[in-house]
Amino acid sequence: MNTIGHVFRVLSYGESHGPVVGCVIEGCPAGLNLNLREIQDAVNRRKTAQTAFSSSRREDDHIEILSGVYNNITLGSPIAIQIKNSDAHSSDYETLKDVYRPGHADYTYHVKYGLRDHRGGGRSSIRITAPLVAAGDVARQLVQSLHVVDVKAYVIQIGDIRIPLDATLSLEQINENEFRCPHAETAQRFNSLIEKTKVEGETLGGIIQCTISGLPAGIGEPVFQKLHAQLGHAMLNINTVKGVEFGDGFAIASLRGSDANDIFGFNEKGVYTETNHSGGLLGGISNGQPISFNVAFKPISSIQKTQQTITTSGEQVDLRIGGRHDVCAVPRAVPIVEAYTNILLADNILLSRLNKL
Repeated sequence: MNTIGHVFRVLSYGESHGPVVGCVIEGCPAGLNLNLREIQDAVNRRKTAQTAFSSSRREDDHIEILSGVYNNITLGSPIAIQIKNSDAHSSDYETLKDVYRPGHADYTYHVKYGLRDHRGGGRSSIRITAPLVAAGDVARQLVQSLHVVDVKAYVIQIGDIRIPLDATLSLEQINENEFRCPHAETAQRFNSLIEKTKVEGETLGGIIQCTISGLPAGIGEPVFQKLHAQLGHAMLNINTVKGVEFGDGFAIASLRGSDANDIFGFNEKGVYTETNHSGGLLGGISNGQPISFNVAFKPISSIQKTQQTITTSGEQVDLRIGGRHDVCAVPRAVPIVEAYTNILLADNILLSRLNKL
């Protein structure tokens, strides 16, 4: 499927090396005064060629809003956002036309459709997320007009290096280093690891942590549309994501019930919990505490080392992938995680309002 959301819906279209990538937003209420500069800034944060370890593909990623907005005000009609592809080197992929690249979606796309767009991965490319980040910022601005909600994503692990559990995080530092890491010492260690990995012709994965603060209690649906299920579904649709955990995640499985339960309290602000093992969610519905989750990314599959694989006819070949690829794409995925989160929050907040009519 190419659509995310129910009330606030976003349809994705385009391919990595096609003329454009874009999206159409449906369900955004009329009268929202959009800050177009902030939308463009969000898209710019995920651009390639901004670090020594990201792909050297250079796209200006200028957003074009084709419909649904007049004088920066949403009209209530579908909002179409388009970004042109201007630096696609399709010739880099010509030798891969009949080859199944290890770790990529080449084989599965071929089996499903009987053909595939080999140019940069076509629809399976991370390139298609550029306009979705724009849609995510529209969603963020909508959410901010309704509630004071703050979504912050940042890198806590690259390869086998992770921010120490007892470290003090400085969220103000997230955009002050190219790793989008809120811990300066760990960011320096990331740099050394990535430099070493690049020389070896290898790639690295990592973990992004995302926190949602300020979301009121009561957002989310029971049974099949639990808020964490929707967020997990969205995160698992980001390229190379292999795992999502909320609150204490898998570690909670080793606790006893008395240790895992979050005890309720009451103060001048209302109901709260003394701990937050559940990650701000109970029964799939927000409980008013910060929502926290981790997203695990596998290493980028396009490595510079020679690998064995097969062609579409079953012939074994040695493959060394050329072209322009990330050594580690995890920092560049931070705005994608935030965008998908904001889309889901906008959708659920609007749905919650409909439930109370």
